[in-house]
Formats: sequence, C-alpha cells, structure tokens
Amino acid sequence: MIVSKADKSAQVIEIFQMLCTIAHCSGEASAMLAFLQAEALRCGYKTQSDSARNLLCSRAGSRVTLQAHYDMVCIGDAPKIECYEQEGWLRAKESSLGADNGIAVAMMIALMREGAAVDLLFTADEEIGLLGARALHVRLKTPYMLNLDSESEGVVTVGCAGGVDIIAELPISYTSSCVPTQTLHVSDLPGGHSGIDIDKQIPNALQELLRQPFEGALIELRGGERRNAIPRSAFARLACTQGDAQMCRRIDQSDTILAMLRGAAHGVIAYAPDGSVETSINLAMVETLEASLRVHLSARSMRRDALLELLERTRAYYGAYGCTVHDEGWYDPWEVEAGAWRDHVAACVAAELGSVHVETIHAGLECGVIKTRYPHIQMASIGPDIVAPHSIREKVNIASIGRVFACVRRIIAL
Repeated sequence: MIVSKADKSAQVIEIFQMLCTIAHCSGEASAMLAFLQAEALRCGYKTQSDSARNLLCSRAGSRVTLQAHYDMVCIGDAPKIECYEQEGWLRAKESSLGADNGIAVAMMIALMREGAAVDLLFTADEEIGLLGARALHVRLKTPYMLNLDSESEGVVTVGCAGGVDIIAELPISYTSSCVPTQTLHVSDLPGGHSGIDIDKQIPNALQELLRQPFEGALIELRGGERRNAIPRSAFARLACTQGDAQMCRRIDQSDTILAMLRGAAHGVIAYAPDGSVETSINLAMVETLEASLRVHLSARSMRRDALLELLERTRAYYGAYGCTVHDEGWYDPWEVEAGAWRDHVAACVAAELGSVHVETIHAGLECGVIKTRYPHIQMASIGPDIVAPHSIREKVNIASIGRVFACVRRIIAL
C-alpha cells in the first residue's frame, strides 16, 4: 500500500506494516518484545522488563505513560499478514490484521523515534486474559496513563467490563464399533470480538452446527478459535446408518453433550438502563479430548456483582450435566474514572476533532487491572476506528489513525 507522506498517518502505517512482518500472536510474541526493547535502547530510552514480559521504556521529564499491548489475536492465516488498502481502510488478506493493538504500538514507536518526553508501557498477552497487566512488576512513575486500546475515534473510554474465563469439563467414555460415519461443518462465518461484538447478532459457529439434526452418536466435536472471539468454525463427526462402515469410537455421553450445548447461554445476558450491554457470555470453544469434552466460555459484566452471579449460574448449569467447572483470569470492572486527567483528555480530543464522547466499553481494558496496582494513577483510553477485531474482517480507518495520533500528541504535551 502506498500512503502519501503528507498524510498524518503515513509514518504510523509504515511502522505498523513493518510490525506485521514480526510474528506476535498471543503467547508467541518474543520476537516482538526483542524488537521493542532494541528499538527503545536505540532511541535512548531506559528500559525495564519483568517476568511477565512487560516492557517499560522511560524518558526524563515524562508525566504521561502511554500503554498498549503488543500481542494480537491470530485468526486465519496470521501470523502471516498481508496488508492492503480498500476504500480508505487498511485490511489483511485472509487473516486478522492486528490493528488491535498494533496501531497503538506503531504510534508509540513513532513517538519514541522522535525522542518524545513520554513513558511507554508495552504489555504482554492481553488477548489471552490480560496476563501481562495482571502480573505487572515494572515501576510506573507518572501521574497519568493513556491506554491506546480503544477502537472508536472521538470516544474517550473511562471504564470497562470485568471478565472471567470459565472452563467446563465433562468426563466421557467410548464404545468401539464398526459403523458408517458422516461429518458436519460450519466454517467461514464472520467471527468477532466476544465483548464489543456480542450484541451484533453475529452467528456462533458452534450454535449453528448444533442446530443441525444429529442422527447418530458423536465421535468428535470441536469448534471455536479463541476464548475472546465469537467462533467462526465448528466440526462434528457422527456415527450414521448409511455408507461404508469403519471402526470408530462413539462417545457414550452424546445425548448429554448435545442437550447441554444446545441449551447453553451465549450472547447478551442483560442490558444496562441506558441500553448498552451490561453482562454477556461467549460460548467460545469446544474440544474433544481423550477422556473429556472441554467447553471454554468468556463472561463479562460492567458490574462485579453481576459477573459473580453469572459465574455461579454458569457453574450450576454445567455442573448439573456432570461437568467439573473452574474459572481463571478474573479481573474486576474498571469503575468509571473521573478527575482532571479525564477532563484534559476529553478537551484535547474535542479540540482536535471538534467533538468528543466520554463512554465505557463492554470489553476488558488493561486500565482496570493496572489500576488495582497503581490506584493513584489517573487513566483514560482512546484509539482509532477499528472494525471487527479478532476476525478476518478486521480493518482500521487510515484517516482516523492520523487524527488520533494528533490527539495523542496534544494530550501528552502537558
């Protein structure tokens, strides 16, 4: 893609496209971390890292920490990412783009190359449970933090949902026999983010598969790609009555599995009084293991008590079918932030764009987790227009990148 050098977004996009050549799927982003550390040292920043692979790059005189995560959700052909421009949007061929949160990382590198008096916190493995933020042990020194993981231009995010991953595991046994088999597939659905897209009526591949008639016992069932993504594909292999017979192992608990999953909750659980999503759950993945069927779900809520209630209801539902249920990765909602920093960020965005909206988001931002460790730091979040993150439909508006980068420059110029 060719972008005019007069375009404010040109420098950031050039860096972003370079970042796309460095593999940085969640849990497999060591090459990206090494690049960021080398770049920071080359630009004259002091660096600190911790055992969770977070990286803080510091500059004398900074009063603001910019923060972004450097991992991405790899869907489709990713980590192979081939970028292209279409009608003013940057996209990727047959893969997630990684604009979430790669555009933010690119902005931070651009500022680092200019020697800006700002601290830069790059966090690890956000997309698989905010793991870096949860284990943060680098020392933040500034009174203000600006997270760059929001996905709507002109919006200042000042609160977010809490979340928890839930894993239900049903013990299974098999009966071997020689029978005909058939396979059922659902694939190439749009997919989407399990938080911000949960109310957009995006079909869940597991639910679509389970709506089909199953004439025989299950042999295998699997579907979904990531806990925080609405499933794009699902697969079932069944025993049937017609065709060439072959030896297979039928799952004895097939009826239980089908009843459990067909009745499982997915989508919005409750709306807030203002009509926004308050509580939701994503039926994310199902996998057939040697001795069990495992179900992965991601639950979110803007209210801690509602999230706890949903967790207990989910435990009870799957437990009634004989599952063992455990949860991991709990993080509290980020309660609505108020104060001078929020006002400053909002004023800068309004001055640059002509208007501003101050909102909360039904997704997990690292602000909420970092806030528990640094309660004295005032926080807010902004970002460019990104559509359909965590899917092969992901795209970022090119002009928006330049405008938001201008907002960032104005914000940090305290």
